[in-house]
Amino acid sequence: MAKKSSICSSIEGSKLSFNTRQFFSRNPIFNEILGKKVYPFKLGINGYVEIETPLENPEQTAVYITSLTEKGDVVQGGSVDGWATKPIQAPSVKKATGTHSASFGSVKGHAYAHVESPHRDHLQSADIQTRHPKVIEVVNPVYIPVEAPDLKD
Repeated sequence: MAKKSSICSSIEGSKLSFNTRQFFSRNPIFNEILGKKVYPFKLGINGYVEIETPLENPEQTAVYITSLTEKGDVVQGGSVDGWATKPIQAPSVKKATGTHSASFGSVKGHAYAHVESPHRDHLQSADIQTRHPKVIEVVNPVYIPVEAPDLKD
């Protein structure tokens, strides 16, 4: 059983259970790798996803070779997204802590989830700060002012 929270950590299974403070289900899309329709979802604010039922033959069926595939493997982060090959049922909202409620649910079929952004404390850890001490900011060219042409001629 492994637990990951770094960016792009992923899991795949036949049934994934999740809990989060924000759940978003999206319209189905066609997944070209699988060659079928998938149902995307996004977990915001403390997303947690665990494999309840692993894939039958993960070496042959997992879409990404870097995905964790064993029962009990977990990914968690500030934002987690993924997809499932079966329609996603609405999660149930229950009391999770003394001050917050959360959405609890599961996704079935061939399901995939990955950490889109980790928890803030992970991003601010000494390890991350030493490997990436300066963040380069690039301004989108759309926001750079352009001089107006002279129309006197």
